[in-house]
Parts: sequence; structure tokens; C-alpha cells
Amino acid sequence: MKNIFDKAQHSTIEVSKLKQPSWRATHVLKPDLELLRDSIIEYGLLSPLVVRAKTMQIIDGYHRWTVIRSSKELMKRYDGVVGAVIFDIDEIDAMVMHLRLNRGRGNIFASNMSTIVKDVCYSGKYDSEELRKILSMNVMEMDVLLDGTLLKSRKVKDHTYSKAWVPIEVPSGKPDNAILERPPNADR
Repeated sequence: MKNIFDKAQHSTIEVSKLKQPSWRATHVLKPDLELLRDSIIEYGLLSPLVVRAKTMQIIDGYHRWTVIRSSKELMKRYDGVVGAVIFDIDEIDAMVMHLRLNRGRGNIFASNMSTIVKDVCYSGKYDSEELRKILSMNVMEMDVLLDGTLLKSRKVKDHTYSKAWVPIEVPSGKPDNAILERPPNADR
């Protein structure tokens, strides 16, 4: 991915021509999408979308695109056209760019990231060590993403748990003498 910016073309593109990639690793909750919409209405579209030239897949800016295309007000304001930085790169580099841009902002789903990391490594274009360096990960992070177990299982008998995990013994006598703790909230 050296000198990839040299391959960038700054342009505008019709919202209807843009496509959602199948390998997106980000997700925004509905209330946050509404906040994003309100922000775009108030401040405008401050960042161009990042797009892959060959397929018109959105590398970065999917949620901004979603908000704009679903809002009559924003579609009218932008005449159905948005600013874009278009890269003539293959799908593997598009995936890597997507991860780097979004991971740097801290909004990425680990399970989706794991799928993309596996796809990139299995493509053969980058091995796990190269990709680890590109994504600024340590060896353990890469291993967890590649093996797909985001929460490693532990040998229960070999693990020392804090006292929070030790069950409280039932008072001597009959079990129905036990006092059960109730959480302060009725919904728990």
C-alpha cells in the first residue's frame, strides 16, 4: 500500500452509484445515525466519502452515505451528489484501508474485523505479519483475529478467579433459610 494517495482522485459522485461493500466492519446504532443526520444537516458533509474506483464500493463513509440517501432534505441539498476521494485499488487494499481508517477512530466490530483480516490473509496479498504491521497490531491481537476466538476460552480448573466469582455458601440449616440478594433495579 505504498504511495496509495498518489492513486487518489478527488471528485464528486452520484449517491445512487455508490455501493455498500460486503465486508464492512463498522456499525452505528439508529440513535447515532439520527445524530449523524442532524450533524450533517447543521454542519454539512465535512469529509468526502472514500470509494473504490472499479466497483464504486464505499471504503469509508458508509454511514454518511446511508444518512444522505435516506433523507429527502439532504438529497435535495446535495443534488444527489457527494464529494469523494476515489482510489484505483483492488478489493484487498480497500479492505485494509477500511480497517485502518475505522480502527484509527475506534469504531469497529471485532468479529467483523476478524472476518476481514482472515480474508486479507487468505488472499495471499499480505501475510499475517505484514498485515499486523500495516494495522499497527501486536502479535496477540493478530492471533486472536485470525483464529476467530475473540474471547479465548480458559481452562476453568487452572484459572484463579477473584472472590467475585466464589459463590456465597448457604447458611447452615435448611436451604430455604438462605437470603437471596436482589439487585436494586427491578429490571435485573
